[in-house]
This record gives sequence, structure tokens and C-alpha cells, in this order.
Amino acid sequence: MKTAWTKGLDEKQQEEMISCFSSSAFLRMRGIELCREKIEANRKSSISSSAYDSPNWAYKQADAVGYERAMQEIISLFS
Repeated sequence: MKTAWTKGLDEKQQEEMISCFSSSAFLRMRGIELCREKIEANRKSSISSSAYDSPNWAYKQADAVGYERAMQEIISLFS
């Protein structure tokens, strides 16, 4: 569990957060699975041949990379 989950909480809230995090393994694993599916869909979209037809291709690629980075951060929080 990352310390970000308990940062800024008082001791009682920290204990409750740790308990909730520990007891939600199935929910967290499902969330990770959903994020990975979204990453894969984003990758497929960004490498499709029609993606190259846009004059804003570089911006779209940068957006796709940023999206994946954000999803990876979410996965990291749930792990």
C-alpha cells in the first residue's frame, strides 16, 4: 500500500484506510484490470493507420502517452 493513501489523515483515519485497503483486494484487482484494458484500447487507437492522417498527430501521440502514464499511476496506487 502506498503512503499516498494515508497522507494527511489522522491516526484513526489511517487505521481505517489500511483496513479498507486490505479488505478490498478483489475490487482493486478489478480496477487494475479495467485500467489495463483501457491502456490496450488506447494503444490500438494510437497505432491505427487512420491516426496518422491528422495534422495534429504529434499532439495526439503526446496525449496518448500522457493518458497511459496516468493509467499506470492509478495501477500503481491500487497495487
